[in-house]
Amino acid sequence: MSTSTISLQPHPFPNYTQLRSFLPQGLWHTLRALSVISALAMAYLLWTQPTIGLPVFWGLAVPILPLVFFIAPGVWRNICPLAASNQLPRLAGISRAATNKTLSEGLAFPIGMAAFFVLVTGRKFIFNTSGEATALLIGGAMLAALVGGLLFKGKSGWCSSVCPLLPVQRLYGQTPFVKVANTHCQPCLGCAKNCYDFNPGTAYLADQYDAKRGYRSFRRFFAGVFPGFVLAFYLVPSPPLVTPVDMLLQMSLYMAISLALFQVLDMLMQSMVNVAPLVFASAAINIYYWFSAPTVANTLTSFGVPVHEAVPWAIRGVVLAGSLLWLWRSTVSERTYLAYLERQARNGLQKLTPIMLESLKEFAALLYPERKKLLAPAGMPPAVAKDLVEEKLALVRNMAAQKSAKAELCIQPDGQSTPLRQGQSLLDAIEACDAHIEAGCRMGVCGADPIAVTSGMEHLSPIGDDERATLNRLGCADNTRMACSARMRGVGPVVVELKPQAAGQARPSATTPAEKMPSGDPAIRSVVVIGNGIAGITAAEHARRLHPGCEIHVVSRENHALYNRMGIARLINGRSGMNGLHLLPDSWYQEKRITSWLNTHVLDIDMAKRQVRLATNEHIAFDRLILANGSSAWVPPIEGFGAPGSFVLREADEAMGLRDYIQRHGCRTAVVAGAGLLGLEAAQALQKLGLKVAVLSNTPYILDRQLDARSSHLLQRYLESKEIEILTSAEAATLGSDDSGRVRSVVLKDGGELPADIFLACTGVKPNIDLAKACGIATGRGILVDDRMQTNLPGVYAAGDVAEHEGIGHGLWPVAVEQGEVAAINALGGQREYAGYVPSTMLKVTGIDLLSAGSISARGEGEREIVDEQPEVFKYRKLVIASGRLVGAILIGYPDQADLIAGLVKKRVDLSPMLAALRQGNWEVLEQEELSAAA
Repeated sequence: MSTSTISLQPHPFPNYTQLRSFLPQGLWHTLRALSVISALAMAYLLWTQPTIGLPVFWGLAVPILPLVFFIAPGVWRNICPLAASNQLPRLAGISRAATNKTLSEGLAFPIGMAAFFVLVTGRKFIFNTSGEATALLIGGAMLAALVGGLLFKGKSGWCSSVCPLLPVQRLYGQTPFVKVANTHCQPCLGCAKNCYDFNPGTAYLADQYDAKRGYRSFRRFFAGVFPGFVLAFYLVPSPPLVTPVDMLLQMSLYMAISLALFQVLDMLMQSMVNVAPLVFASAAINIYYWFSAPTVANTLTSFGVPVHEAVPWAIRGVVLAGSLLWLWRSTVSERTYLAYLERQARNGLQKLTPIMLESLKEFAALLYPERKKLLAPAGMPPAVAKDLVEEKLALVRNMAAQKSAKAELCIQPDGQSTPLRQGQSLLDAIEACDAHIEAGCRMGVCGADPIAVTSGMEHLSPIGDDERATLNRLGCADNTRMACSARMRGVGPVVVELKPQAAGQARPSATTPAEKMPSGDPAIRSVVVIGNGIAGITAAEHARRLHPGCEIHVVSRENHALYNRMGIARLINGRSGMNGLHLLPDSWYQEKRITSWLNTHVLDIDMAKRQVRLATNEHIAFDRLILANGSSAWVPPIEGFGAPGSFVLREADEAMGLRDYIQRHGCRTAVVAGAGLLGLEAAQALQKLGLKVAVLSNTPYILDRQLDARSSHLLQRYLESKEIEILTSAEAATLGSDDSGRVRSVVLKDGGELPADIFLACTGVKPNIDLAKACGIATGRGILVDDRMQTNLPGVYAAGDVAEHEGIGHGLWPVAVEQGEVAAINALGGQREYAGYVPSTMLKVTGIDLLSAGSISARGEGEREIVDEQPEVFKYRKLVIASGRLVGAILIGYPDQADLIAGLVKKRVDLSPMLAALRQGNWEVLEQEELSAAA
């Protein structure tokens, strides 16, 4: 077996997860501890022996820092004693982790900038001559950083917000000669805008191209005044040679002249946005070392270290040469950054700000080489490459024109409206408006989100087979669409009503568009379906369509008619109960002449008498029997499970019981065992209800059936940034309880213990096979069925979660729908075989969209993967290709492409002609393939 992975072009701006840390994590912790000790030792030296401490600190230690910021800022940010102090509360688990966007996205930079100017100016007043004051300065800064860590999330309380050194670090660290990965934030909490620690290559450029003018202006102001401030520090006399007021006025004049020169340079050069800041940063560091180089030499000499008189000139020369190289590298970096943004916008991953669009238009010729690298496949002839690039750039240039066409969604009768993106589902747009709509499978199969499209149907994607089958089952009017499946494909307004209209005429079957549905056997007088989930109801509906005269009974032990089981997690945090969760109107059963038996238990099946015996002492005779009684929650052996506060989540009543218990007992903490789809949705629901949630995964990574390791780790980091704790390779052993017997803690198998008022087991399911086994139906893990969904007994069929076909029980809604239909057709005398199903899952967890379809990794001979990662914005997409055909995909953060790619995986389309384009990151070719397939 051989597999290969096709990597996309190297990311021009790798983030910290893609950079080398050079040292083991444990060694970084040791270096941080040593830096804190060194800072405290320096403060002690300054306090007790200022004649030694002051020249060591101001004459040797401080002059090294700008070069470190310039060459390898990541080293300093990993070992800075202030950063170590700031992160200590997080490591100890005692941080309040508050979030303040006003601070992190607005006030932080000007506060830090002002503090820098005040403290550096303070050197001329007191710090240069007072060891005690400088010692207090070091101690006060460490204390301030510690308090920031106690109060605010991640580094948003100091290092990435109000630290006085941050403006200098960001200005000098734009294009580090050595990039060192951030080792503090494990994982990233998303606490800062344009975080330098997350991506040192784009942080400053993202600031310069931010949509908010005020946000950009503070950064440009600092770059403009900084050389003048540095020059003033060395040339303006200090008190008592001049009065403090005179000194401040002279320093302000230097800064004003510097800022004026900055504006003139920016105006005359007509250059890209970041060129003037680069020139002035280069000027500032050269001015600094012009004056500080002799200071370093003199300090060393004063301590008896022989220093050649040429050393200061050597330092100045090295800094000048390095700054010129840095200036060139940084200008190239800006061009690459703009070309990269353009590619991201073309792929629908980046919204271009007005300043980005203006720069792309104004400097088109200058950007062409970088555009070519990012947009044209390697090895393509120059003339062809140029045409391809121009064609792709035209897409970006047309974005503004497309916006003016007002592709928007209007929701009636309320009149709400929202813009629509190309490829965006109506469900996503409706949810963005906070309009009330139920979301289910997000694949058009469950029937949770039908809407009426009263205008603009021509702008939407065509109806697919699965969606048409669902609409046929629901019996709505011809203008009905499933909101999750209807995606924007044109340009123009779309008007919808959230309540679908009644059927005006019959809808053709989607699953058999080219064949006539068989008629039912007239000898069949009674069909009994056990279970009223989607498999049972689908079977009953198709049975009625095939046989208009027979009796049809649907027996269910649940209290509720068919409801959206994929939405039961919202019963935990939602306040509307079952409202909106039912998938069929109450009149459906009467219209279909189907007898529904709710809250009714089946005692046994008498195959000899061909009847079902109910616990109500009633009997139902059958000619055909379809078992669709689903599955139940499975819980591993856990000591104490069953105590008040321990729950499973499989049915609506269990979810509502959990919500009731939380309210009655004031629960504040929860542990969810199981990091599958249901476990993560339940964790989100519990968090929305105000509980602190931890999720246990008994495998090394979450959603291991749907995701590969890399995408799983990305999703885990995202969930942790939303303050949902994830513990991998962790299993519950015992539930601890208080004197009243209620759950209070969870003891893990490794000896760890977690506080828990709620323990929720989402650890899997077991098919309900006891009824079948008792009457002689062959079972394995589920009820064994053949391709016709028939069991080993004549006239008895099984479908859905309870069925086991070729050793597999998927437990998926689309599988249950198809199996229910196949079982009904064959039970009524027709001929249909179950063809199997390509597993496909769509999920939305705490605001991030996920698709997993087909194979998740290349395993077979000649299989390959195409992977595109954007971890800085929590995006990941991967295609699995076998013999040129698409056999699997994973998407995280790409809702507009999910439906398209899921359909292509299902059809196993041949991607051989477009592999080169895909390898270059051009995923638009998949849309062309969809159009070709549709044609």
